[in-house]
Amino acid sequence: MAELEASDLFTAVAWRIKEKLRWVRQAQSIQAARWRITNFLRHASELLDPDPILDPVRRALATVKTQSTRILQRWTSSHSNARLEGLNGLFQAARARARGYRNVTTFATIIYLIAAPLGNLFEST
Repeated sequence: MAELEASDLFTAVAWRIKEKLRWVRQAQSIQAARWRITNFLRHASELLDPDPILDPVRRALATVKTQSTRILQRWTSSHSNARLEGLNGLFQAARARARGYRNVTTFATIIYLIAAPLGNLFEST
């Protein structure tokens, strides 16, 4: 790893840029994140070689630059996609269990059966 990091290969350049982006995500405040994104974009553009093999990295940097205000919202917003990811997991489980069913209503019923907290219903009184 140290040899790769020390080399001037395009793989090493892309890896350094990726690690610098990880450094941006570790910022503790929005001011630190804003400074880190600015520093990251400047440093990454200095590292890039004009070779076309690094075009995907250039596109990723352009995306970071255009979406930087949305990226910075991570530090001020309390929203996350955890609930959506959880729902997606339920939908995938329902899809796996509902194989062979062609009716949308049956699929929705399977989702409700998987997602609903029915544990108390089946406990004996």
